[in-house]
Amino acid sequence: MTGIFNRIQTRIFGFFVILLIAVQAISFSITFFANKRLEQQQLSNQLSVAELVFKSDYGKRYYYLSAFAETAAKDFGLKDIFIDNDSRSFLVALNNHRKRINADLAIAVDRHGTIIGELVLNTDVQDLGKVKVGPEQGQAFRYPLDAGLENTNPLYSLGENIYQIKFAPLTSGAGNVIGWVGFGFIIDDALAKSLQLHTGLNAGFVATQGGADNQFFGLSGEALNSADNVAVSDFIANGLVNEDYVLWHEPLGVVDEKQVHAFMFQTRYDVLESFQKQWLQQLGLILLMLPISLLLAFFISSGVTKPIKLLIEQARYIAKGNYNSKVQVGNSIEMQLLAEEFTVMQQAILSRESEIAFQAYHDPLTKLANKNELKRVTSSWFNNKSAVAICLIDIKRMTEVNGTLGHVVGDEVIKEIGKRLSSFDNIDLVCHMTGDEFALAFKAISPKELRGLMSELQKSIEAEYRYQEISLHLQLSIGISFVHYPSDLETLLRQADTALQHAKKNRLDQQIYTQQIDGNTLERLQLINELKSAIDNGELVLFYQPKLDLKLKKVTHVEALVRWQHPDRGMIPPDLFIPIAEQMGQMNALTHWVINESLEQYLKWKSQDIELCIAINISAENLKDEGFCQYVLDLVTHKGVPIDVLTLEITEDAVVSDPENAIKQLTVLKKSGLKLSIDDYGTGYSSLAQLKQLPVDELKIDKSFVQNLMVNQDDRIIVNSTLQLAHNLGLSVVAEGIEDEGALNWLIERGCELGQGFYLSRPLDADKITDWLVSSPY
Repeated sequence: MTGIFNRIQTRIFGFFVILLIAVQAISFSITFFANKRLEQQQLSNQLSVAELVFKSDYGKRYYYLSAFAETAAKDFGLKDIFIDNDSRSFLVALNNHRKRINADLAIAVDRHGTIIGELVLNTDVQDLGKVKVGPEQGQAFRYPLDAGLENTNPLYSLGENIYQIKFAPLTSGAGNVIGWVGFGFIIDDALAKSLQLHTGLNAGFVATQGGADNQFFGLSGEALNSADNVAVSDFIANGLVNEDYVLWHEPLGVVDEKQVHAFMFQTRYDVLESFQKQWLQQLGLILLMLPISLLLAFFISSGVTKPIKLLIEQARYIAKGNYNSKVQVGNSIEMQLLAEEFTVMQQAILSRESEIAFQAYHDPLTKLANKNELKRVTSSWFNNKSAVAICLIDIKRMTEVNGTLGHVVGDEVIKEIGKRLSSFDNIDLVCHMTGDEFALAFKAISPKELRGLMSELQKSIEAEYRYQEISLHLQLSIGISFVHYPSDLETLLRQADTALQHAKKNRLDQQIYTQQIDGNTLERLQLINELKSAIDNGELVLFYQPKLDLKLKKVTHVEALVRWQHPDRGMIPPDLFIPIAEQMGQMNALTHWVINESLEQYLKWKSQDIELCIAINISAENLKDEGFCQYVLDLVTHKGVPIDVLTLEITEDAVVSDPENAIKQLTVLKKSGLKLSIDDYGTGYSSLAQLKQLPVDELKIDKSFVQNLMVNQDDRIIVNSTLQLAHNLGLSVVAEGIEDEGALNWLIERGCELGQGFYLSRPLDADKITDWLVSSPY
């Protein structure tokens, strides 16, 4: 027996020696050739990363400039100053816009091609960061205006600097182009260093011109040495690749007859230095492991023969679940038994693991994929630019089904929905997430195809479902997130959930995610954090828009409109921060401030022999505050202002949300002599019955019905009917949105009491509205 085991041990040892030598040789070969492939792959990846990073960073700058130029061009204040030709004020306004994105260059060009404003961020060390008027101020603009400046050369040279620039047209109220405004970022060392930080390659920019020396600028490090200069210059000029370098370049455009290029480079040695070190380490490890492996092979061969029988018995009883068997030593035939028993054990383990894996990646109720499977399947979808869509589906009225019929019926409804969803062949993956929520995943699908599929899906789900003689009408709410670029699953799920909640809130069957419905943007979060301090720090200002008494042809009223003069963002319109104030519980504080400031302004005008009634907007949040009415009445009494001076404007939605409480609060104000008005009438959901019950004095027709009054027959019918309805109810009428003389005369002929709009005046601050009243014919 001992001799048999010795021969077995010798054969095992000899086998291990041959095997180890073969494995080491193969390992050495594989490692050697793999390193060569990895070197090439590393060089290729380095160039791909360089290109992607540059296009991302450079493209984001251009997109940012484009978006901001368009935003600035829509600023009414900037256009007013532009039209007034107040050079100093215009430069101040232009600089305020420039500071919002920290632009290095701001240019304004009138429609005659004259630069009426040019601001340059100083790059000199002694004046770094200071703004100066550019050398082209008052000169003719260098590029032609025939096709506008929106698509003009994106590069602009000024002095020794080159800028990345984007223009947007300034238009008048009639839509005519009156000029252009543009902003630019300098192409300098900071951009090059940012590219180096993200790619690990030396970066820079160069201007080339035939017969002249290359002009390098915006470098990420020191000036190029002679070898680097030759390699980069040959590559850009002639496309010659130097084998000692990793090279990349991108032409950006022509400026001053010079071709501007971005380039990145690194010596091949620096890029592959880490691979060379890894190769030497691997080679040393292979040489070190060879004697160790031979020694281990000897010990293994000597130890394998003794426990063979023991291992066979252990394998047999492990497969059966028995662990108390007696282990006996056998002969070499038992090696076959060992293999057979290990196969049995392997199958048993495999079966259990398959069951566990299925449970981990599937929902136990519907047997559909769960979120873990969704992550696993879609993990490879986001590595390319193919379109990916995620749809979150919520079953309507499942709470009522569970509460009325029980969770057993509810579970059957969920399983039926899962079956119907799975019946669609062109859905890549159907998942049951939680409760009554499903997720659908699509790869390489267009928005048009997706909308069509969702319509078919809705029809399929709405087909009658009967369970134990119970007929149920199934309906879905769907939120869709759709991308064409690399993203990640969690982002798509969050966006789809945002779309789903929007659909449920607005009673829609489906909603595709857009940023407009996403209330969780970074800018909005920052405004939320800053709004309270803005009220406390005096950053809010009131603008006033006059209301013309159409019978007396005299301005007798103004509407107070709040604005936020942000120290960094400039003037923020109320559409952005009023919803935030309502959501964050700041509406009462904001309204209190507006009322107090309005009454103070009334007293100032009173001292100047100016008699104006003031209208102030209030929201549904104000009416929910039981102390709001008393606060208004106490403040009017404290200020010594006549009660009929103040008008409170309430939107229809503010009344509809809680009509009983609204009517109660408004009645208190009405009985105290305060004038009340329904604002934006015609855009809400109030009924005639509610309108009859409201203790209001006037209706304010929404501007959407008045702006196109002279060109839209339907608008004239609606406004005329509203005037008749209001007058029959004993209410006066205010028409907002008057933008031409024809609409003004039409309203006068039909007995409208008050009117306001841009034709009369835009909203102005207190000083300007005072001056306007002096010079106005009204």
